[in-house]
Amino acid sequence: MEKTELNLKVTEDFLYSVMKKFHFGQEDRELFRRIGAEVEAAVQKKAGFWCGDYGEKSQNPAVIALTLGAGVDELQERYAKEGLLTETYMAETIAGELLLAAYRSFNRWVEKKTGRHVARYFFFGAQDTYPLGELPAALKMLGQQEVKCNRACCLTPKKSVVFLAELTEEETVRCEGICMGCGRGDCPNRCEEADERERLRWPDLTDRALPYGYARILGK
Repeated sequence: MEKTELNLKVTEDFLYSVMKKFHFGQEDRELFRRIGAEVEAAVQKKAGFWCGDYGEKSQNPAVIALTLGAGVDELQERYAKEGLLTETYMAETIAGELLLAAYRSFNRWVEKKTGRHVARYFFFGAQDTYPLGELPAALKMLGQQEVKCNRACCLTPKKSVVFLAELTEEETVRCEGICMGCGRGDCPNRCEEADERERLRWPDLTDRALPYGYARILGK
């Protein structure tokens, strides 16, 4: 199956939003710009997704493998080997937000390509309907070799996710992304409380178990 490439850009507005979200100060701006440029270069020609059908378990299901590619892993490994922990963390926050942006890019692709749009996402292991054990078979359906899954259902490259998307033609049922800039209070993907969304940020996830979807989005 052919990969659809994503042209993900690290703009000034994007960097500002990431800095604000993760509480970086103005004194970090120049370093953040440099790391942002290196992350952008790492994902160019590597970020993308594969999309295919997934049986009859939900209405119009599609299975998707989405990745930023191995370049981000290599960049972070280089930073870590050089003892650049701040740079490693900055790259993590920027890449995590790029992966969230990639969901929105996928949604726009669906609408342009099919005339339908994403109603909601399903993550393996997050619902009983789609147990984590189905993930390897789902990944195999896409017939690609770039995103891989080990016996523990961990994906490589790390900034990758495999999920199902329910597609619909109903204009009033539309998912914009993973809780990013979405005002739909009735969305099934939405975290139930605003303070819960605040807690589900990368720096706060070191001591808590995560559903598969959040874990993969954030590279945990």
